[in-house]
Amino acid sequence: MDKVRHVATIVVGLLLIYLGILNIAWRDSLLSWQPTPDGASWKIPFAYLSALILIVSGIGILLPQWRTRGAMLGAAWVGLWALLLHLPRVAIAHDTAALLGLGEASANALGIATLTGRFDTNQRARLLRLAFGLCLVIFGVSHFVYAGFTAQMVPAWLPQRLGLAYLTGAIHALTGACLLAGIRVRLAATIEALMMSSFVLLVHIPGVAAAPHDRMQLTMLGMAGLLTTAAWLVASWRSLHSEVV
Repeated sequence: MDKVRHVATIVVGLLLIYLGILNIAWRDSLLSWQPTPDGASWKIPFAYLSALILIVSGIGILLPQWRTRGAMLGAAWVGLWALLLHLPRVAIAHDTAALLGLGEASANALGIATLTGRFDTNQRARLLRLAFGLCLVIFGVSHFVYAGFTAQMVPAWLPQRLGLAYLTGAIHALTGACLLAGIRVRLAATIEALMMSSFVLLVHIPGVAAAPHDRMQLTMLGMAGLLTTAAWLVASWRSLHSEVV
């Protein structure tokens, strides 16, 4: 797990830099992952600010002597997306799509936060585990609510695409339940990370290969990669402990 964590740390740093570059390339927010009002006068300044913070935090994470500070900056910034951009949408929209956006931003922030050392005490580690588990349950619910859309993202060469949408939703929910209950948490987090890795390999990398200049595909790859890496950071975190054997 130490080797896994080392690789995940490098990957999360590179992905934060990549997402910052996307902010600059389109002079805009990261689509639905950074929801900002169309026509707002602050959209372009926000994009450049986001790029600066993401790139600086990514570089910081890549440098061992700056890793803690870089992770704190990255986790705080992505956490602000959850609190300031997604949470108000949940309060207004009351739908699963808004809740999914909140869950994704929160899960990314929580995964990065495991690199800060600020959550290594038993009580804080438990709170982080519970919060991450709740995010996974939200992912599972979204797969069931939007099963048809999820099935369309499954590669056409795989059989029973709708069945796979329900299966992956069930795995999201079950791994999340394990984290919430404190049962086999490392195994559950590892299963979740492996499943998310399969999404990146089977859906998002081929999507970019088929449309290398498509903004949506490029952004989905970055955000799916970040979410997957967050899961690996949680799974490989030494402070992740089961409460029930």
